[in-house]
Amino acid sequence: MLRPLLIALGLILAAPATLAQTVRHVSGEVMLLERIALPFGTSFMVDIVDTHDNTITDSRQSVGETQSPFAFGLDVPSDRPLILRTGVRVPGGRLWLTEPVAIAPGTEDITLPPLRAIATPPMGFASLLECGGQYLEIGFLPEELRLRFNEQVLTMVPRPAASGAYYEQADNPATSAHLKGESAILSIDGAKLAECSFIAASEELARGVWNLTQIDGTAALFPSRTELVFFADGRMSATVGCNRLIGSFQRHGGILAFGRIASTKMACTEPTMAQERRFARALERVDGFRLSPETGRLALTTAGEIVIDARRQ
Repeated sequence: MLRPLLIALGLILAAPATLAQTVRHVSGEVMLLERIALPFGTSFMVDIVDTHDNTITDSRQSVGETQSPFAFGLDVPSDRPLILRTGVRVPGGRLWLTEPVAIAPGTEDITLPPLRAIATPPMGFASLLECGGQYLEIGFLPEELRLRFNEQVLTMVPRPAASGAYYEQADNPATSAHLKGESAILSIDGAKLAECSFIAASEELARGVWNLTQIDGTAALFPSRTELVFFADGRMSATVGCNRLIGSFQRHGGILAFGRIASTKMACTEPTMAQERRFARALERVDGFRLSPETGRLALTTAGEIVIDARRQ
């Protein structure tokens, strides 16, 4: 009787050591090229996703009224390949982002070389491309395609194609992207990259209509009359009971930021107008999101705290 108990006790005591071996620490430092003091409300964002572009872990720090570099450190699973993005978001939605960094499976802690964050124009619902072991980001705007890699963002326009979809730089046809199903062939100044494959990210965020249930700590008025809609080309539309709000958003993994928001000018009741103002101020601060397709819940967050809660209509 005593021997089985001792064996069980030994397994219990060994469990923490076994668990400890399943994670490792990834750390680094991020520098902005511009030497600027960042305004109050600026967020430093770190996002680590799996090879399906689903967030595994993340962190957010308030870095307003400071300058880079910014240090980070996260514990991550050691048994699977991962992809890291970091960035800085200032109020109003402007983003600086680092290149996606591949992290191979392994048990040793990693200290990454210094990373540079580059000012990144809108890319809408950005997806990943895997090209011979290198990760690139690709985003589709209403009339353009944008490709982010090697610390640059290339803008291309559609051209006629016998098959698939073909894009090229308007002033440089030697830079192009030919998309066919789940693959892409990229040419940069005439040099072809390895054939690329799309990393399929969940599009639940941009599917259907979301009803708002909470805005900045206050229950939404008449949730069934509210709506928030994301479009895959980076446009967004919303109403919180009266006026129609339209604008843009950027999604990079678990990083989310909204651009300028315009509104119609209808006369509304004061409680509804107050709710609209609260909603617009909350959008300016959003730097991430949590999505649960199982429960139909969407939470928009800033510094890890929920500022807007919604349910699928």
